[in-house]
Amino acid sequence: MGLVNLKTNEVIHKKGDKVETIEIVVKGKVCITVDDSSITVEVGAILGCCEVPGKEYCYNYKALEDSAVFSYPYSSFDDISRIVASNPKISPILAAQSVKMVVASLAQIESDYNKAVEDYNNLMEDYNNYPMMAVSVGNEVEDFTEIETITPPEKPVTISDWQLAFYKDLAAKEDTLKKSAYVLSAGITNGIIMYTITALKQISDSRETLNTFKLNFNKKSQKFRSAMQLIKAKSNDLKRSGSEGVMTDIDIRDALNTILQYAGADEESTENFRNIINEFKKTPNRYDSSDESRALRRKVGLDYYTIYTSAFLRSLSDPMIPSEVMMFLMFGFVDEELAGLENTRQLYALMKTYKPDPNGYVVTAYEWLKKIYSMELEPSRNEFDEDYFTALRTLKNSGDITEQKMELMKNDPTERLKFEVKNLLALGNRMSFGRPSVYVPVFDSENVLRPLDMAYVDYQKVNDFYNYIRSVDYSVFCRQGIYSNPEIGVTQVFLNEDVTPYMILMPNMGSRASVWQEIEGKKRNTPGRFIISIFNTETFEDVMVRICGEFRWEMCKAEQGVHWNDVTDPSLTSMYCDYLQFYKKNHTLSADMKEKLKTQLQKYNNNYKNVFVSDYMSYIKFEANASPRLNKVARELIFTYCPFSKEMRDKMADNPQYGELIKKHNAHIAGLMRPLSNIIKRLQNEGIEVPQVMKTQYEFFRK
Repeated sequence: MGLVNLKTNEVIHKKGDKVETIEIVVKGKVCITVDDSSITVEVGAILGCCEVPGKEYCYNYKALEDSAVFSYPYSSFDDISRIVASNPKISPILAAQSVKMVVASLAQIESDYNKAVEDYNNLMEDYNNYPMMAVSVGNEVEDFTEIETITPPEKPVTISDWQLAFYKDLAAKEDTLKKSAYVLSAGITNGIIMYTITALKQISDSRETLNTFKLNFNKKSQKFRSAMQLIKAKSNDLKRSGSEGVMTDIDIRDALNTILQYAGADEESTENFRNIINEFKKTPNRYDSSDESRALRRKVGLDYYTIYTSAFLRSLSDPMIPSEVMMFLMFGFVDEELAGLENTRQLYALMKTYKPDPNGYVVTAYEWLKKIYSMELEPSRNEFDEDYFTALRTLKNSGDITEQKMELMKNDPTERLKFEVKNLLALGNRMSFGRPSVYVPVFDSENVLRPLDMAYVDYQKVNDFYNYIRSVDYSVFCRQGIYSNPEIGVTQVFLNEDVTPYMILMPNMGSRASVWQEIEGKKRNTPGRFIISIFNTETFEDVMVRICGEFRWEMCKAEQGVHWNDVTDPSLTSMYCDYLQFYKKNHTLSADMKEKLKTQLQKYNNNYKNVFVSDYMSYIKFEANASPRLNKVARELIFTYCPFSKEMRDKMADNPQYGELIKKHNAHIAGLMRPLSNIIKRLQNEGIEVPQVMKTQYEFFRK
C-alpha cells in the first residue's frame, strides 16, 4: 500500500482480479474500460469505488501516461468515507472528480445505448436487403429466421432526470464549488463523494440491461452477420471492378471482420486474433523495447497462421475471393486503420493489377502454397533441414504418430500445406522481415519505410535482375549433369544446365532475402527456392546480388557433399575456405592485404560464407565495372568458379587484373569444347540429328 508509480499503458487492475485495494489518482490519467466502453479520469479520481470488496473487478484500469496512484486497503464500502476524511486537503478535488466520473459514465452509457440501437437498425436493414444482395453476387438465399426474434434494446434505467441535471450543473460550476462549497466542511465533500459513488453504482448496475441485449444480439445474429459481411465484400468488389482497379469513393472498411468471417477458423483463434489486432492498433508505442510491447507483438503472431491457413483453404474453391481476403493472403493486410488509408488503397490497386509470372518462377506466398497443396511441388525443408518425408519419419520414430498415420500424411494435401505454412511461411516471413526483435506478420503502416510503389517487388523486377546477373556471372544458376545416348554413339557428355530458381514473395515489408534451399530433395537439377519480402525496403540490386552469392556457396556445398571444404577436391567452397584459413601463410598477399583480410574476418565473425558473399558483391558491383576492390587471390578464386560472361571477358581482355585470368579461362573452355565439337561434327557427318541438349551445351561454352 502507498504510492505506486505507473508507466504508460501499465495495467493497475484488470477484470477478474480480486478487489483488495482502492486507489486515488495523484498524477497523470487513467482509463477505465469494460468491453468496448471507456472513460478517462484524472488527478483526484477514486479508482475501484464501484467494485465490491473481496469480489472480482468488473472493470479494467490502465495508465494512459506516466502516472501515480495512492493505494489503500479496501475491505468494505465504509473504507471510502474514512479515506476521504483522511485527505481533507484534497477532498474538494476528490469531490469534483467524482462528479465528473458520474457525468462521463452517463454520457458513455448513453452512447453505448445509441450504438446498440444503431446496430439493431443496421441489422434489420441488412436482413431486408439480404435476399436481393445474395442473388446479385451469385449466392444462395439462406433462412435466418432467428433474426426476427431479436427485439430492440431497452434504454437502461440509470438515474432520474433531476439527478442528471443536478450532476451536470455541479460539473459546470466545478471551479466555483471547489472554492466556495467543497472547502466549507469535510461533511459536505464526503456527502457529495458518497452520493456520486452511489450514482456510479446505479449506472454500473444498469449496464446489465445492455449486456443482456448484446449477448442475445451477438448470439442470434452472428451467423447472419458473417454471411452478410462476405456478401457486402463481394458486392463492393463488383462495384470497384468498374474503376479498373482504382479505388475512388469506395473504401475498404471493416476488413478484419471480413477476413475473419471468410476464414471461418475456430472460435477461440478468431476471437483472440480480433482482440489482439484491436489492442495492437490502439497501442501507440507498440514497437518499443518494453516487456509489454514485446509480449503484444508475440501475441499478434499466435493465431495469424491459423487464420491464414483457414482463409487459404476456403479460397481454393471460391471463384470470387473478397479483395480484403486476397490482400491478406498476398500482403498480410488485416485492418485498414492499421495499414493506413493511403496504403490500403495502394495495396488494393497492386492486388487488382497483379499479374503472375508467365514462367511461373516468381510467385507470391499464396501462389506458392497453391503449388504445395496441389502437390505440384514438395514442401520445403524445415528449420532442422529435414524435408517433409524425413520430418514424418522423425515424428514416427519419436512415437508422435503411428506408421499408418505417417502413410496417410505423406499424400495428404492439407498436412503438406500445414507443414509449409509452419516452416517456410512462418519462419521465412520472420527472416525476410529483417528485424526479428520487432517482427509482426501483419501489415502495419509503421513498418512502411519506403513508398509502396518503390518497394514493390514483381516478376518483371526479379526477371530483369536475373537477366542482368546472367550477363555478368553467366553460370550463376547452372548445374552440372551428364548426358548419354549409346544409340548414337555418345557415351558421356558433361552438361551445364541453367535452372532458374523460384522467388517466393513473402507477405511483409522487410529488408532481407535468403536462399531457403538450393535444390529440391536430392535432385541437383531442380530449382532452388529464394524468399524476399514483397515490399523490399533495401536497395533491390544489393539484396539480389547478396542472395546470388549465398546461392553460389550453398549450391557448391550441395554438389560437393561431405567434401565441400576438402582442398584435395578443388571447388569454390574448399578453395575459399583454404584461402581464408591460411591467409597468414600466403606469400602472394602483402602485409596490408593480410591486415584488411583480418579485419574482414573479424567483421563477419570468421564466417567464411559471409566473407565470400561480401567479396562476391564487390566482384559483381565493382570488379565487373573495372573498379578493383579484391586482392589478387580472392579475385582469381572467384573468377575461376564464377567467371564473367564472354561479352564482359572480351571487354576486359586488356585489363591488367584480368588479362591472364581470361586467357587461362578461354584456354580451359576451348579444351572442354573440343571433344564436344568433335562429337557434333561426327553426328552431322553421319546424318544424325544432334540432340538439343548438346547444342545447348555448345552454346553455353561459347558464353
